[in-house]
Amino acid sequence: MANLIPDYTSSFKRDVKALLKKHRDTSDLKEVIELVLQNTETAKKVLRQKHNAHALKGAWLGSNECHITNAGDWLLIWRTGNGIAVFQRTGTHNELFQ
Repeated sequence: MANLIPDYTSSFKRDVKALLKKHRDTSDLKEVIELVLQNTETAKKVLRQKHNAHALKGAWLGSNECHITNAGDWLLIWRTGNGIAVFQRTGTHNELFQ
């Protein structure tokens, strides 16, 4: 499988900007994004097992979600299609699902 091309929504960019403003270390986020972009069976397995990656329902139908770290409440939401991974949001459950 070929690597996916990244794309970022304006909401995702705002979320990252807010994280940086809070001086949050985004290296874990970058690591998870890289796994999504690799688009290999091994990367998908790591996302499922280590980051609890799963498909979303309802308003987010067609998107996926995973935990950035096992400790804490930090999530990443993205969707894939046509060789592109669109990163939609990142933040806590409360920030993303209110």
